[in-house]
Amino acid sequence: MPIGKSRRIVIDVEDVELKRDLYSALAAEGRSLKDWFASSARMYLSDRSAPPMRVAEPQPTYHATRKRSTR
Repeated sequence: MPIGKSRRIVIDVEDVELKRDLYSALAAEGRSLKDWFASSARMYLSDRSAPPMRVAEPQPTYHATRKRSTR
């Protein structure tokens, strides 16, 4: 898809129900599609530029065993 020099972004949503549900949810929150998109785009770009988080590998669990006395 070509990227023009205008400030517009055009998205052809094939799922009409998705479009309707999105507009409905945004209206319930008092948000516009433009504001939601700008906020979501900023968050997406911020997450991409942040260094990846390292997740510690789970450590094996060792259980002490008692030696039985042989009396």
